[in-house]
Amino acid sequence: MPLLANILALAATSVATSAAGGVPLRYRSMGGRFKHGGIDAAQAMRAARAEAGSFPSPRFVTQRLDHFDGSNAATWEQAYYVNDTFWKAGSSAPVWLCVGGEGPPMDGSAVVNSVHCNVAVEWMAETGALMFALEHRYYGCHNVSACPVADLSKPGALRFHSSRQALGDIAAFVEYARDAYGLTAANKWVTWGGSYPGMLAGWARLKFPHLIHASVSSSAPVRAELDMQGYNDVVAAAYAVSDQGVGGSPACQAAIAQGHKQIGELFGSAAGRTRLASLFGQTAGWYAIKENQVGFAGQGVADFPAQANDPACTDPMCDVRRICAAMVDTATGDEVARLAHVRTAQLSAEESGEPLMALSARPSADSGATIVSEKPAPGYDGGEQLWAWQTCTEFGFYQTCEVGSKCFYTQGLATLEEEMAFCQEDFGLSKEVVAANIAYSNAYYGADHPEGSRVFYVNGEVDPWHANSINAALSPELPALYVPGASHHAWTHPSLLSDQDSVVQARAAIRKQVEAFLQEGSTFGSQGSPAIATPVVI
Repeated sequence: MPLLANILALAATSVATSAAGGVPLRYRSMGGRFKHGGIDAAQAMRAARAEAGSFPSPRFVTQRLDHFDGSNAATWEQAYYVNDTFWKAGSSAPVWLCVGGEGPPMDGSAVVNSVHCNVAVEWMAETGALMFALEHRYYGCHNVSACPVADLSKPGALRFHSSRQALGDIAAFVEYARDAYGLTAANKWVTWGGSYPGMLAGWARLKFPHLIHASVSSSAPVRAELDMQGYNDVVAAAYAVSDQGVGGSPACQAAIAQGHKQIGELFGSAAGRTRLASLFGQTAGWYAIKENQVGFAGQGVADFPAQANDPACTDPMCDVRRICAAMVDTATGDEVARLAHVRTAQLSAEESGEPLMALSARPSADSGATIVSEKPAPGYDGGEQLWAWQTCTEFGFYQTCEVGSKCFYTQGLATLEEEMAFCQEDFGLSKEVVAANIAYSNAYYGADHPEGSRVFYVNGEVDPWHANSINAALSPELPALYVPGASHHAWTHPSLLSDQDSVVQARAAIRKQVEAFLQEGSTFGSQGSPAIATPVVI
């Protein structure tokens, strides 16, 4: 299939050009939700598709609606994608499975120029691997024909939306693909994913070792937690990191913390509120309202990228280095004035930027691309409600800034009650029920101390999600890699000339570790116990 080979080269060129302009794909998070911001690599991928003709079209596998109720015979059609450019039928080459998650909406780029699995994509030519990408149930509801339910707005519509059901989908898909593509025991399956898909990729190996031979679990917060103070603690720590082009410093970290502390104090007086109005806009009275204080300073008065830090970005105040240069510049004024300068620069960049392409956008009809018409399921909002549901029913991850924590925003505003209020408001789930759901998830999956083998946990130093992940090897069978200066699964993106040295080295280490995994025997259980992997160190 020469077309796909051409798309691989074209898409890589397109994304390289995009990232050089400061527009990499970013994950943002608020209140336990992963969110997307900025013109991202998905836009470049779709531009490449428009120029090349098309990425692979979706195929569909019939899945049970409920894998845990044998009396429920209802089914739905799950989308998946295939890249068999380098695959030779009957070979013993491995099978890569890119696990889908909460976003962005999956398309054929997942097996050609992938946000979460590009180490696997870039390795296909050498290994001859067959590559699949499986869209996560419910997050495929951007296409009603691939949605488990007919209407997401109906009561009880999210009942079958969980990581446990998603893992059932993975297991059933592996069994289906073995038959459909003539695979044998010689074709060892490796799961790949970053962030929530990284969680699922690792759990798929741990829960189904007879199906999945190995896994690379990138930036995966496998320990569910109600009050995730660690997220903002790591954000603060990131602004003291200086190496790998990050450009932070202890002085910068202290200045951001001091500025937010002063803002908290300024809220308490008329003169203080008048000063805030003169620096940040709004009226003085606006700053006296608690709800406004929470929205303004609870998670920072400006954008402080850590999870999304990109040292190669070019926009004003777009990364740690640029923000820190401003925050230690005393010529601007005190720490509050410097925060206002950072915020103003970021807002100005947003206002002067080009209109953003929606994540669900498709090339125009005259672009030459093959366009698959999609009609979202009723009630589909882009996936935010779906992730919100999972935080309330499984994971928590409510990022707080409590008094006495290491958070460098205005402490005491982003409280647990504030961050998780939507669980009760939207889903009728109390704090006690949410806490019990989280405890069960940790018991079910093993949190950050699972038992098993052949899962490689990879995390970045400035990624706040590493606070709830596995950053050091649990055993020779469960190795780990900690990537200096790296943000949220930065190594899973398409390779760029501007990548940090540590990210380049991480990709090489991942290959080396997966090679070691593949040299081991058959799946766990068939020979009594797994072979011991040799941990990779960079």
